[in-house]
Amino acid sequence: MKRIVFTAMGIALCGLLICSARAADEQTELELAAGFLLQQGIMTGDQNGALNLDAGLNRAELAVLLTRLSGGTEEVSANAVSFERECSFMDVPVWAERYVGYCVRNNLVTGYDSLHYGAAEPVVPSAACTVILRACGHKDSEGIDWNYDTACSYAMSLGWLSEPAVRAAATTRGEMALLLYRALTGAHPADLSLAPQGTGDGCLTNGKPVTEENVLELLRQLEQDWPQDTVWGTHKTPGTHKNEVPSTAANRIMDVYWVSEYYGCSGYAAMISSLIFGDDANPGRQLEDLSQIRPGDIVFIIDNSTGTVGHVRVAVESPNEINAFHYTDGNNGGVIHWPDREYLYGRENLDCYRGMNKACRLEAWTRYPESVPYTGNSVNAWPTGYRA
Repeated sequence: MKRIVFTAMGIALCGLLICSARAADEQTELELAAGFLLQQGIMTGDQNGALNLDAGLNRAELAVLLTRLSGGTEEVSANAVSFERECSFMDVPVWAERYVGYCVRNNLVTGYDSLHYGAAEPVVPSAACTVILRACGHKDSEGIDWNYDTACSYAMSLGWLSEPAVRAAATTRGEMALLLYRALTGAHPADLSLAPQGTGDGCLTNGKPVTEENVLELLRQLEQDWPQDTVWGTHKTPGTHKNEVPSTAANRIMDVYWVSEYYGCSGYAAMISSLIFGDDANPGRQLEDLSQIRPGDIVFIIDNSTGTVGHVRVAVESPNEINAFHYTDGNNGGVIHWPDREYLYGRENLDCYRGMNKACRLEAWTRYPESVPYTGNSVNAWPTGYRA
């Protein structure tokens, strides 16, 4: 399937738009998104040139957008009859048959059944996220674990939409413009880049401020998305998962220790960090006081004699009164590990690695902004409050 190819001028424009969007409010971002999609030919105006961003979007109109997004406009024009025959649904208007047929052939959309596509029905957020993820190449076969029911949460983890957009009954043309703009340029929702007053320097991928409680909420969701014993990636084991999540800030941390940001335990840690704190927002810094480890912090086990990394983990709670804390890691035995709620003693312990004669030590990196103080609210927090 074809993809949109940006010209050199288009790429330069993208860079300017992204930089501007991060400093803009929501309305400005919507204007930037509309201008970008007009320039790329993905959205076009009505007979008066208006994009009608407040209006609803139905499933027939969605097929047109997906065709343009996939670079199929010329192909549809040249083979209109063929694509019209591909559309077997009885409820699709004549003008939209070629676009729906193109999307069906390219596995971008499906109907409710063999005769009904629901052309006049509004596009709901889960459907919008599903089709854009497909069009942008995020598929199960590429190691991305999502489905129709989790498409919104996965798109949020990529920074493609905000929580209010997920809760909406239907997706407007404006919300679709923002979703497409962020997916194609890497821009983030305004409420992900601008933290509310008094909550720190940044926000998490779900749009909430960076706090220990909000990180725990995301970690519990990630445990459901990437459950216990999921086979994780190693370059020696073909067909297993590897980190395909954009992880700019986490990768900078991994580069300090010369470990992979794609495979094994370090690749898993980079992915988890990015799915919580975002791609390049909330840059990492090394912790001076290990007793202030918080959920989401990356913990390295360092061999004292060689200085090399033996393993990488992600904390899911703060150290308790005996300096012990639970963690998650990938590729320990080739699979993902989460704390066993039946066995509460399988914790890492700070004291095990201290002292002149110890073989290893811990080093931890955090992506909590410095303006967000350690509270201790996450001590012994991981098994508490879990909802299956």
